[in-house]
Amino acid sequence: MATALSLLKNNPTLRVIVVERRGYDQLRVGETLPPNARPLLEQLDVWPQFVRAGHLPAYGTCAAWGSPTLHANESIFNQHGNGWHLDRCAFDALLANVAIQRGALIYMHTRLLGCQQLPDDSWHLTIRTEQNTTIQLNPRFVVDATGRLAWFSRQQDVERTIYDELTGAAVLFKIGADILDTYVLVEACPSGWWYSALLPAGRMVVMYMSDAATLRRNQIRDPANWFKQVYQTRHTWARCKRAEPLMRPFTCAAYTQAINPVTGKGWLAAGDAASTFDPLSGQGIYKALHSGIFAAYSILDWLNGQPGGLERYAAHQKAEFRQYLAEWKNYYTLEQRWTDSHFWKHRHDVRCEDPLENLP
Repeated sequence: MATALSLLKNNPTLRVIVVERRGYDQLRVGETLPPNARPLLEQLDVWPQFVRAGHLPAYGTCAAWGSPTLHANESIFNQHGNGWHLDRCAFDALLANVAIQRGALIYMHTRLLGCQQLPDDSWHLTIRTEQNTTIQLNPRFVVDATGRLAWFSRQQDVERTIYDELTGAAVLFKIGADILDTYVLVEACPSGWWYSALLPAGRMVVMYMSDAATLRRNQIRDPANWFKQVYQTRHTWARCKRAEPLMRPFTCAAYTQAINPVTGKGWLAAGDAASTFDPLSGQGIYKALHSGIFAAYSILDWLNGQPGGLERYAAHQKAEFRQYLAEWKNYYTLEQRWTDSHFWKHRHDVRCEDPLENLP
């Protein structure tokens, strides 16, 4: 949506089509927007609509990392002010509705079935709508925004490097008015770490992050097993013990990965399709918005016969991921309480080789 909005802002005559696999009526993981996202929303000309949407302010983070003591990082010291806990469905729907108002065509509940590049480097795409109607599209350029699956890019024979098996097991809670702490809470534990954040409409998400094999072995989708794990925490359990669970635990992939290359003739990968960051960074949505905007300017250059835009985009992705890998390794190394744990040992020992190193 960030790419669509940016393209239409800079060239309203373009025909922009978005193929959306789902709708905006199902729970979406990823609910924290950092303060530095505000300039991006302003650049997309959606800041007033975002403010009116009533998302919950987040005034910082608290982490028990490297010790059992909580340490706070106040957003009051951030030049952009506070962050937000999002109603993620409402946020995504807002961007989509604005894009439609500005001329984008959006196919909801629609799947991409196949893609073929034509001799002139344009594309022949086959999509199937919710009504089981098959439609043929012939775009000049394709943006892969299929998330960590990178479905379209993988059809172009890209290399994919996966660094770990991090997976989240989440439960959504209903909270009372007595829970007022809006800080993001992170708490390390022997087999991983916990994340929790308040959401709009009196809800809270609590997620146990560990390796996929560990979650399978502990049968974490069984509520009794999930709660057995949270009982062993200190700060996370104190936060959710008065809350009411609204659903069974569900799992979602959270591993670090990157593809190479991230661009080609008539296509590029944006957001998580290009690379995924550990949720510990808190930068997932920011990264998606930023890369989506950057992608739009690169595409505009390409449409104007200037391929250098794609080269700059690829170089930026490379530099961004290299910096992330260093910070990722350093932050996990700060936790030294459970050095014999497979979870922590792997992250201390992993070699952060750059999969984009050979990018031209």
